[in-house]
Amino acid sequence: MKKSIKAWTLITLAGLLPLSAEETTTTETQTSHNADGSVTRTETTTHTFNPEVQTKVVTYFDAYKAQPYGLPPGWVSKVQVKRVPPAWRSSRIAPGVVVAEKERTYLVAAPPELVQVLPAPTGDVRYYVAGSNVVAVDGHYKIIDSVQIPTIKYTETDDEVKIEKKEGDHKTKIEIDKDDGEVDVDEDH
Repeated sequence: MKKSIKAWTLITLAGLLPLSAEETTTTETQTSHNADGSVTRTETTTHTFNPEVQTKVVTYFDAYKAQPYGLPPGWVSKVQVKRVPPAWRSSRIAPGVVVAEKERTYLVAAPPELVQVLPAPTGDVRYYVAGSNVVAVDGHYKIIDSVQIPTIKYTETDDEVKIEKKEGDHKTKIEIDKDDGEVDVDEDH
């Protein structure tokens, strides 16, 4: 009897280990006492991509670093590169930020191949690409977590769009003038 209980426990724990490797859930409860004597309790649950999932996300996009902007083929028009909010282009979007209604059109549904390496979404959580980030967003458009993708590169000045691609010692810079569409390509070996 004892052997069968031990075996059952090991099987159960072995089945749970892959699930725990996918995400960490943190619940934070805040209680505040109001002037009128009432008590307000706020509970926030955050799902965090663990380092293994973050590595898988970065690896997924690493395959496209030679593509324009480091995006999968055909994605430049989906992402609307010239219109993406500047903060989404070069920095991680912090968990807790609520995506403004006017910015929601710039959230692009994560491709099925990428969703397969992410933790199974719970409740109303969905995965999107937002600028240079992969984000988990809840039904109220609150960022639950994000992973910044270092190979997605695009910078924009007032007059031009710049694209940089680096492979080993080889570096390519492409500049596109927004006014006249002129394209300059500079390659360093």
